[in-house]
Amino acid sequence: MTIGWILLFALIIACALGVVISRSPIASALSLLVGFVGVAILYLALKAEFVAAVQVLVYAGGILVLYIFGIMLTDNEALRLTRQVHFQAWPVFLLVLVLFLWMGHKLYHSDYAATPPAAKVMVVSGGDQAETAIAALQAQSQVAAGTNTQRLASVMYGNFLYPFEAASVLLMVAALGAVFLAKKEI
Repeated sequence: MTIGWILLFALIIACALGVVISRSPIASALSLLVGFVGVAILYLALKAEFVAAVQVLVYAGGILVLYIFGIMLTDNEALRLTRQVHFQAWPVFLLVLVLFLWMGHKLYHSDYAATPPAAKVMVVSGGDQAETAIAALQAQSQVAAGTNTQRLASVMYGNFLYPFEAASVLLMVAALGAVFLAKKEI
């Protein structure tokens, strides 16, 4: 299984590099598509089926279509004729590399261990009470477990409602910015 994880991560990293390095915008978008699908496979391997489905539908389906529209609506001839040199690429690459190494070090040495849920102990005196207590514990564990989608929805729309809405506004602004940049002058 470890080799599978390594191959999946290598695929995602190769696709991310393909998005940045590719000279053709269409090849870059196709590399982005494969990267999105790779991340969805990663979510499936982590048993987050709902997030994997959202990854495929929203990102691989919707966001990538917006990118393709932006590519098709821009004037690629003018982009090919001008040579663009970015002098800040290597310092930014080194800064991002240092950031990833620092984050990896912090995650490796963190003390966020997964702890099992606390066990409940009930003391009952008779046989009838014991059956009632066992039935109550089983019902409570089934309600607490829920499905993956139910747990995700309760956390996302309960604890993280404002960041979720901020992300949706940010995506809308990015889409409007892409349309604004891609439109031709009248």
